[in-house]
Formats: sequence, C-alpha cells, structure tokens
Amino acid sequence: MNQEERDMLANFRFSLIAPLVTRKLNKGERQRILTELACQTHLTPKGECKRFSVRTLERYVAAYEKEGLAGLIPKGRKDAARCRVIPPDLLDNAVALKLEAPDRSVRQIIRILELTGSCPEGFLKPSTLSSHLYATEPVQKLMEGNKEACRRYEMAYRNQVWQADTHHTLYLPHPKQPHKRRLAYLIVFLDDYSRLVTHGEFFFEENVLSLEQVFKKAILKHGIPEKLYVDNGAIYASRHLQGICARLKTHLVHAKPYRPQGKGKVERFFHFVDRSFKPEAYLLIEQGKLTTLEDLNQFFWAWLEKAYQTRVHGTTKEKPRVRFAQCDKELRYLDPVLLDKYFLWEETRKVDGAGCVSLQGNLYEVDLRLVKKKVTLRFDPQDLTRLEVWFEGEQYPDALPLNMTRHRHKALPELEEQPRESTGLNFLEATKAALAKEQAESLRNSLSFAKLIKEEDVHD
Repeated sequence: MNQEERDMLANFRFSLIAPLVTRKLNKGERQRILTELACQTHLTPKGECKRFSVRTLERYVAAYEKEGLAGLIPKGRKDAARCRVIPPDLLDNAVALKLEAPDRSVRQIIRILELTGSCPEGFLKPSTLSSHLYATEPVQKLMEGNKEACRRYEMAYRNQVWQADTHHTLYLPHPKQPHKRRLAYLIVFLDDYSRLVTHGEFFFEENVLSLEQVFKKAILKHGIPEKLYVDNGAIYASRHLQGICARLKTHLVHAKPYRPQGKGKVERFFHFVDRSFKPEAYLLIEQGKLTTLEDLNQFFWAWLEKAYQTRVHGTTKEKPRVRFAQCDKELRYLDPVLLDKYFLWEETRKVDGAGCVSLQGNLYEVDLRLVKKKVTLRFDPQDLTRLEVWFEGEQYPDALPLNMTRHRHKALPELEEQPRESTGLNFLEATKAALAKEQAESLRNSLSFAKLIKEEDVHD
C-alpha cells in the first residue's frame, strides 16, 4: 500500500467515526451511535461494501483521540520484508527449485521439499509459499523475462472451439455526408483447429444483431461449434448470445480481462487483414471503386477466399479450407427453420388480468389461460408484429397485436434512409427541350413547304 492509499484509508476511517469525535457525547448517546454505525454497510475506497464492528470503531476513535488523523493511517509491519512463517533456508531451496525449472508449480515444489526431507509433510501451504516465492527478487526477474511467453495450443478437431472478435479496421465514405468517412466494424468467427474463418462481415454498427447475423451464417455454412471463445465486450456478454449458445448446446467462454493471449489466432488474422486487405481497400476507396458497405463485403469475401482460406497457414502448414475439410470429425448441423427459432430474442412479462402483455410500448393479447402468469416472449427484434408465447416449456398461440407503436426493438439502430436515385428529369429542362423540338419541327415543315412551292414554279 503506497502513501496515497494509506491517506485515503485514513480519511475513510475518519468519515466512519466523525459522528463520534466531532462533538461531545454522553455515554448513552455514544453507545447508540456506535451500534448504529456497526449495523450499517459502508463503501470502502476499494469499492467494497463492508461492515465494521463496535470494537473496530472504538479502536479507530481511540487512535484518533491519541494521535489525530495520523493515528488512523495504517501502520506497516516491521517484518513486512521478511518471511514470517517459512524458514529462510527453506525458502531459498524453493527459489532454487523454481529457477531450475520455471514450469514447476508451487504444489510440485512443496512435494519435492517434502520428499527430500527438507520440511515435514503438510508444513508448507501452497498459498503461503506462493506469496513468498513470487515476492523474491530472483523469481520476479524470472517471471518478467517470461512475461510475454505463452504456450502454443490448438484444438484437436474442427468446430471444437471457435474464436470470435470485432476489429475496428477502416473507414468508408459516409453514405449521407460525402466529405466524411464512417468506421466499419469487422466481426469474425474463426475455427481454432483449422484457422478457417467460418464467416466474417463488415457492419456500420457493432451491436448484438450484427454479431448474431454473422454467427448464424457461420453455423449455416460450417456447422455448430462445441465452444465459443469471446472477449468481454458488451455484445459478447449479452444475455441474448448466452441464450442462443444454451439452445445450441454451445459452451460460451469469455476471455479473462487483460489477457488477450487466449484470442491470439483471431488477433493474428486481424493483423493479416491490416497488412493485406486494408491497403488495397483504401486504394479502391480513393479511386471511387469502393463506396458502399455492400461493395466492401463483396471485396472482403473475395479476398478471404483467394488470399486466406486457400493460402498455406504459417503455423499449420496447411490451407485452412483444406485442413477443415479433411478433418473426419462429424459436423453438427441444424434445420434452418429451427435455427431461426433459436436466434429469437426473449423477454419475460407478466400477463395482466385482461390477458394482455406489453413489449416495447406495444400491447398484445395472449391466451386467457395465462392470466396473472409470467410468460416468455420470443420474437425477431426486427419484426415485433409476431410474438411466440411460452410458459413452463410449452408453447401457446402467438400473441395478437392490439396496439403497435414500434415495429423494431429499440435496441436496434434506426434504419437509415437510402438516398433515392435521381430520375434525371427536370421540369424546366423538359419544357426547354419540348420547345426546341417544336421549333425544329416547325422549321422542317416550313422548309418542306417552301421547297414544294419552288418545284411547282419550275414545272410551270
């Protein structure tokens, strides 16, 4: 704990006892306040909710009355830098064993010390040895040297694990503001075993609907994964994705915070996108050949197939598509109609006395047998006109819309109006052209009449 943290804790302790030390109290009132404070929950500087006993509060009061605010500052232990439980020679042996083989676990080191008679069995606790072992300077230097070292791993067969992530990679011309650009988000699902990109797509919005759309297309093309490994972003932590994975019997696993190494394969793919695809895409944007999101995805899918899926991977030494196809692990597919049902969103609502439920400001009528019961509503967030009604695992007739105020879920971005193509027609231009046509026709007729008169004079 540094000095700033000590001062914060002292100020916090003073705030606890302030009602007791800022004014004179009689004995009965003091005891009453102590009891009230002990029954309350307090938020500590570390963000923890804790209660403090009467004895602890009395100790704080005594320390403050004796030394002032300085008495509330935590005191460091005099033996903080020394091992208080493990004998120094025993700790030195443990350090030597760790330096000799860095992969040795704490439990294995303890077992070696016990078997060699260095300490009695059960004398060392793993947590105690671990805290002292990793606090020593030699082991800290060892760990710093191996900080970036991570073991390589890969799954044993296809669809055992898929990795998914989002990449903020390039900017497209803004569809409504030609002089500005808009960020495009690339969402990708990648098979860990083969490195095959089961599906990837660019979107202007990074939301749950975009993620689910990519996930569904990946499943339709390459089957259902056993496990899905994602980060802790909002769209990957949504309960909708959790529900989908539960229905698909796919284990959803989130990476540990601040540990990006687990998603190294998809991150490496993103680096390849930045090196190979991104520069070429920007050239097409500058040339005016790539202007829309649809254009971007068409170019990306072509590049993905020709420059990545059928290219020999540096680690596996095989082409991702070939490695995926040659694996004999049976793929698990699902009927597309049932898959659509699995991707429906869910909300829980209680049916009122009139047999109605509300969702997103809309009012629906349900089966009267469900009055006063909590039901599960399943729906497509892009079309709220149809709601499936479920109760205790049984499906009831769909809800009947009574009053519709929204047709799309508010969590979805508003639909952008596509600019209308110009007809190329203008009233003033049309009148001018019509007049010119009439004048040309009139002139042609005049010339034809004059020519006819002249020919008659010649014959006479």
